[in-house]
Amino acid sequence: MSSGKVVGLVMLKTLVESVGYVYYIAVAKASRMRGIGKLLLEDTMRYFKASSVEEVFASVEEDNEPSEALFASEGFTRTSFSEVSKKHGSLHTLNMYREMLVVPGEVLLRRAIT
Repeated sequence: MSSGKVVGLVMLKTLVESVGYVYYIAVAKASRMRGIGKLLLEDTMRYFKASSVEEVFASVEEDNEPSEALFASEGFTRTSFSEVSKKHGSLHTLNMYREMLVVPGEVLLRRAIT
């Protein structure tokens, strides 16, 4: 909030007990480039850590370089279905993908919380 107006929002959920997902981050056009997205993501990561989440995922459109750069600034890296399956198993990973609503044209990002 700034001057009583919403300037940004983040939507998140816990997929399973130890896995979180950042569903959406948005900042009003007039308020971009002021660090609001970074603050929202930092708050999200603090929330997940306090909730004992050990791993967080996010998906961004393949060509959305600013969004991917935002997540990279917080330690997120690209991952793939096969990499996630190695840790969680194929069936569990498929269920997580379904909940995350990852669609063609998006890349999946991952960060472990230490």
